[in-house]
Amino acid sequence: MSHHGPPHYPQGGPPPPFGSHPPPPAYGYVPAAVAMPVYPPHLADYPHPSPQPQPTYITNHYYPNNNPPPEPVHVVENAMPPPPQYQPVQDYIDWIPSTPNTAAPLTHKAVVAGKEPGWDSSPLWVIRAHHGGDLVPGKLAIRDRRAYIPIAGQEIPVHNFEVLCAPAHIIRWLPASNGQVPVGAIPGGNTHSGETLYIGRVRYNRSTTPGKVHPSHGCLYISFGGIEVPHRSYEVLCRVVG
Repeated sequence: MSHHGPPHYPQGGPPPPFGSHPPPPAYGYVPAAVAMPVYPPHLADYPHPSPQPQPTYITNHYYPNNNPPPEPVHVVENAMPPPPQYQPVQDYIDWIPSTPNTAAPLTHKAVVAGKEPGWDSSPLWVIRAHHGGDLVPGKLAIRDRRAYIPIAGQEIPVHNFEVLCAPAHIIRWLPASNGQVPVGAIPGGNTHSGETLYIGRVRYNRSTTPGKVHPSHGCLYISFGGIEVPHRSYEVLCRVVG
């Protein structure tokens, strides 16, 4: 709309500055209607919000178990491995209780002193047995399961005895005579009076037979053919010395 005539100023207001124009007319803002969605009347038909993830909580609780904590590992740079530990071999002489029927498992330990006469030349082991207060060295025919000791002029059969066991590299047979024994001679028993008896052997009647060296009698005795047979020259079982 066009406006003609002098400008209209508010009543009682100051006159406008020279050359100025009246302010433009004021405009008002009238909000327009906004379309809103209309949901179905039933609750089940309303849209459901998407499930939200549950927050993660961090606590300082510690639940111990029954296992101990691992040992700490210490790492050493350029460490040399420890030197190997060597255990010395125990070389020993032993007497093992046995009988003619239970001695066979000692085959690889028993000291073989000789052999019987005959076509089979079956081995004779060194044994010792108690009799009449004496502990007397004798022989075991392992194949025939017969054991004997020489005592009081007789060849006495025994059924409970001890088998001499020793590694082959620590023993040897040395010659002697007249009741004497070399250095390192191995004691094999004793008389009831306390005299030491040693282990000897001799070749006799196509056999090599072990028996006892009786120093005070000046000889070696073996059991053979049912009797005790003396010998002035013989070999003595000794431990390797030096």
